[in-house]
Amino acid sequence: MRHTGTTGKHITRFAVTSLLLSPLLLVGCTSTPKKAVNVPTNVKSPVEQPVTKEEITPEHKLVEAKKAWLETRNKERRDTLLLEAAELYIANQKPLLAQQVLYEVKQDGVSTANQSAYALLMAKVYVNSPDASPQTLLTMLETVPDQSQFGVEKAHLQTQLFIREGNYGAAANSLLKTDRTDEQKVEQVWTWVTSMSLSSLDDVSSQYPNLSPFISLRKLTQEYRSNPEQLAANLRNFKRVYAGHSLGKAFPKNVDSATQLSRPSIDSIAVMLPLSGRLGATGNTIKNGIMAAYYQSIEDNQSERNLPQLSFVDTTDKDVEGIVSAIGEAKFVIGPLLKDNVERIVPALPTGVNVLALNRFDNFQQAMGELDRTIELLAQQDASESSEADSLSEQKSAMPPLSAEQGLSEKTSVAQPIAANFFGLAPEDEAKQLAELIFNKGFRAPIVIAEQSSLYMRMDDTFKAHWETLNKAEGKRRTNITSVTFNDSNSLREGITSALDVAQSNERINQIEYMTNDEVYNMPRSRRDIDAIIAFASPQDTELLNPIIEASLNPLDGQPIPVYASSRSMDYDSGKNQWRDLKNIHFIDMPWLMPQHKWQGLAQTVDQAFAAQSTMQKRLFAFGYDAYELLPQLGILNTLQYLSHNGLTGSLSLNENGEVERQQPRAIIRNEKVEILTE
Repeated sequence: MRHTGTTGKHITRFAVTSLLLSPLLLVGCTSTPKKAVNVPTNVKSPVEQPVTKEEITPEHKLVEAKKAWLETRNKERRDTLLLEAAELYIANQKPLLAQQVLYEVKQDGVSTANQSAYALLMAKVYVNSPDASPQTLLTMLETVPDQSQFGVEKAHLQTQLFIREGNYGAAANSLLKTDRTDEQKVEQVWTWVTSMSLSSLDDVSSQYPNLSPFISLRKLTQEYRSNPEQLAANLRNFKRVYAGHSLGKAFPKNVDSATQLSRPSIDSIAVMLPLSGRLGATGNTIKNGIMAAYYQSIEDNQSERNLPQLSFVDTTDKDVEGIVSAIGEAKFVIGPLLKDNVERIVPALPTGVNVLALNRFDNFQQAMGELDRTIELLAQQDASESSEADSLSEQKSAMPPLSAEQGLSEKTSVAQPIAANFFGLAPEDEAKQLAELIFNKGFRAPIVIAEQSSLYMRMDDTFKAHWETLNKAEGKRRTNITSVTFNDSNSLREGITSALDVAQSNERINQIEYMTNDEVYNMPRSRRDIDAIIAFASPQDTELLNPIIEASLNPLDGQPIPVYASSRSMDYDSGKNQWRDLKNIHFIDMPWLMPQHKWQGLAQTVDQAFAAQSTMQKRLFAFGYDAYELLPQLGILNTLQYLSHNGLTGSLSLNENGEVERQQPRAIIRNEKVEILTE
């Protein structure tokens, strides 16, 4: 780690051999520092006023250090005073001066007695420096005993450094050793623990035993998420067991809210789908998935009792009034499917209806915000205009709340799920997941190849925007993306070879041959700065581009560049030959389409009932199945947004906007087979 020096009014570099002559330590020697006194006005009698306590400055400590050295030649005492000066410089927001003093202390060797104070100050002065290695500072802090006078401050610094490294398990463990209140500790540690993947929790608990109670609570809520009564009972027992722990003194607020939930009473469900016309096949495939989940519930419960009645509403060529009328008295709704219908129908639903729309309502949040602002402005106007405000308030009451907190504030029953949630199979979600996957694996210079169609260009735009967001969060300004678009096989080949610099390499070889009039025994070389390739293309074009990429990469460069794709590049109907052309491609897709998934019995039943389903039909079937299973869990998933439901379409959770977020498993094509990746 490099110390930064400075030349200023009061300080220059000094070595131990010239310590006595240093201008740094002579500051203040020519005159005694003046004492600050309070001089009151309007004094009626000449009574002497009390003198305020003299402020201790870093320069005072430097003078003391010089004096101690002149009188005693006691290096340890001198360095202690110098370290105190450095600490005062840090407190006065003068890190460069503090760094200079610490550098001089180090030059003469840090004594054992001062080692802890020196390490602590080094970490403190460099903790927010982008040029300082967090790991170097953490290693230095390991020399500071936890039980020393510096233990608490050490824990604070470790927390900050672990955050910089992105190691939130270690950050949480250090935070528990600080002097923050129980409420502050629990709130932050719980946020970190609930942001970790379920698969990582056992390793984190083993490495940091102090986090075990938090991890146990996370697992408990995940285990009983579908049974609010059992969850509440287990949470009461958990509080008794950990009564003396920070968790017992400051229980997470969102978990406390979950104890108030009860199982929703669902008597009937209305499903809005296009069941005829152009989209009739799509709607009926989703309907088949919903019915399969319904019959699976009967089998799981060994009874049809307490199961809701299902009614299906065909939305094709129906106006809003006709659809709302067809829903009848049902308080739970799945659908509609089309975005236009979502935007038209959801705001028109009666108060108290709980809807899981099968698409997103892009303008829902904006519309609600504008309506709230309008109501607030009207409420401030004259009473003559109050009727208009009342009309808008009634309009707002007909629209479902946006979050669990708003739902509770509107005095809706906590036993019911959020009134409006949105579940879709948006391709943009897959583009975001790929961006996060590749970024978290450490790749920083990818090539993004996109087919020139509306679907794949949307994915391309989303990937690049999210990639830029991830880089900004890391403090990077450049996104380092090489972009390739194509509309046919020729432009695909040209785009890939140009992006990989193969075409330029060929030109250089030809130039050398022309200049020397000799044949050059060499092969074109691809760029070496590219670390990943992402393809947004149809299954047919992905089968074409993969061999082109393999042919363009130089096998002598070492490790091959991994190629990533979304589920939109996978078609399981083309036979075994496609896997040969897609070898070594990494991709994400629904668990339902992966080999060796956990629903083998259901898969056999579906194969018998719906023979020869296409890849798209399988995805739509899984979509309908998950929609039915999600409906009764929306209350708990909105309250504890870190929880997830492991469905046929992926790991499903809800964000603050009531939208279902979907994480899909990863796989690779090896030996002409799909192989699931778990690392």
